[in-house]
Amino acid sequence: MNDLNKTIRRTQQYWFEDGLVELLLGLLLLVLSGLFWWQVATDSEYAALVGGIAMPFIIVLGAILMGVTLRWLKQRLVYPRTGYVTYAKPTNKQRGLSAVLGFVIGAAMALTITQLELAELTPAFIGAGMGLALFMLGNRVGLLRFHLLALWAVASGIIIAFLGVAETVASTFALGSIGLSMVASGGFAFWRYWQNSEPGSDEPMEALS
Repeated sequence: MNDLNKTIRRTQQYWFEDGLVELLLGLLLLVLSGLFWWQVATDSEYAALVGGIAMPFIIVLGAILMGVTLRWLKQRLVYPRTGYVTYAKPTNKQRGLSAVLGFVIGAAMALTITQLELAELTPAFIGAGMGLALFMLGNRVGLLRFHLLALWAVASGIIIAFLGVAETVASTFALGSIGLSMVASGGFAFWRYWQNSEPGSDEPMEALS
């Protein structure tokens, strides 16, 4: 790996090493898991509305709120201690390709589950999908904890799939298990970051743009 790639990887690692990204993403997964559980547990006429119509908007809104909250926390907790690092961010074309790829993979998994009547294995597919994303992220930024989270996602998805509970309940448990592990991992990473860093000057610094 040449010096430029090392520098880029280090700045990307800096963005994730405080644990806030996975902490907030884990909280979002827990909220979604809670909504799914509410759909399963309630006989309310609004449950179908939430599942069929409102859920996509809830996911998009949650992602937007997560981004806003992350920036707010970074500005107040992280940048004053270790500075502000910028790096070349993905272009709109790269983001679009990633979104299309994610949609294709998700659609392929849904089609496989439906056509092969593998609904009882949905938690395993959820775990595999999340595990793959976390593993790729771990390779990209060079942080071991994402590989461990990937292993947990895959293992918990498989275990929950074979517990013999209803598919909707099992999927709720799978999302909740992965979300809880990310909250725990992110919380511990942030605690370590806080213990090992000291407040610096009030002026942010740019390392790479």
